[in-house]
Amino acid sequence: MTELRRGMGWTGILLWTALAANSLLAPPSREGLTPEELLPWGAAMLGFLAAFLTVTVVQDRPRWRRRALQLVALESVLALQANQLLDGNSVLAGLLLLTAAQVGILVPVRWALVWVGAQTVALLSVFLSYWSVSDAWSYGTGYLCFQLFAVTTGQTAVREIQARQQLAAVVAELRATRALLGQASRQAERLQISRELHDLMGHHLTALGMNLQVALHRDLPGAARPPVEQAAELARMLLGDVRAAVRGMRETATCDVRAEIEALSQTVSVPVHLTFPSGFSVPCPVQSQVLLRTVQEILTNALRHAGARQVWLTFGGGPDSSGARQLTLHARDDGHVARHFTPGCGLTGMRERLESVGGSLEVRVRPGEPLELFARLPLPGSSPHATVPHATGGAP
Repeated sequence: MTELRRGMGWTGILLWTALAANSLLAPPSREGLTPEELLPWGAAMLGFLAAFLTVTVVQDRPRWRRRALQLVALESVLALQANQLLDGNSVLAGLLLLTAAQVGILVPVRWALVWVGAQTVALLSVFLSYWSVSDAWSYGTGYLCFQLFAVTTGQTAVREIQARQQLAAVVAELRATRALLGQASRQAERLQISRELHDLMGHHLTALGMNLQVALHRDLPGAARPPVEQAAELARMLLGDVRAAVRGMRETATCDVRAEIEALSQTVSVPVHLTFPSGFSVPCPVQSQVLLRTVQEILTNALRHAGARQVWLTFGGGPDSSGARQLTLHARDDGHVARHFTPGCGLTGMRERLESVGGSLEVRVRPGEPLELFARLPLPGSSPHATVPHATGGAP
């Protein structure tokens, strides 16, 4: 959207300059501007340019949209006033194309059409004051077509930007899913190898050690006892090594969900500030998948519905009220909630996904304030030991 507004800004400046120069250097066949009309005409043109440039640099947030529409309405009034001072100059009416393009970006198409219709009626009233009825209707309907083209172009650009954002989110989701599947496959292999080591080698080594202990309790010749004792000690050490290897393989069979969350945060167009506890890890694959989808939905909602410019995700861990281990996620942004907020499919699906693994989701809504989410996810296995956060992004 920033690139779109910047391109529109430069295009508008060039068009405004061309129309202003044409109005001053090639006035219509009528008397043109009188000395008394030159100052208000110049003020209207400069006011139009100032309002236009202000709209093109206004931040794309819901609370700014109404102000931007008010400025666009001011542009329409100033453009019509300048046109009337110039005795219905058909060329200067081209300023209304800029307002139509801006409206096409700011509001849905049905309201943009209403806006264009109102501008056309006002323009026809100006033309009818100085032109014949046939000429006024001819030029007025022509500018109506041009304005509709400008609205359509703006709407198409917005839809293309939204499609690119959705495609980027889908690509990020597919990459994260592929990484999780790869990690889950490696984890399954480690667990399978650890089970085989424990069930086969561990069983045989235990039996070997027991037989050697039985042999040591019997009367052995003096020369035979030292090798049997050495063999028993080696069997005991080898069984300890197998158990240590199995334990190590089970402990390392976890997904690097933190790296996936960091990679996902890099795909969105706004800064995402992540805070993790040291030693952060999540067992694979179910909990990791649920957590990753929760983060993805939070980022999507912050961009699409709240118009956020920054997002903060704070992860934590610790026991719940019953003493069971859990992972917590506090999410917030600097956007704004609609006055009549209703949870959509995204939040509903997020809650259902968390509840399917025993978790929960709490939504705190205050109209006009940022939306806050508190997610809790139960975790089996060992807990992250430290609770001092390690920030990978800035804090507000």
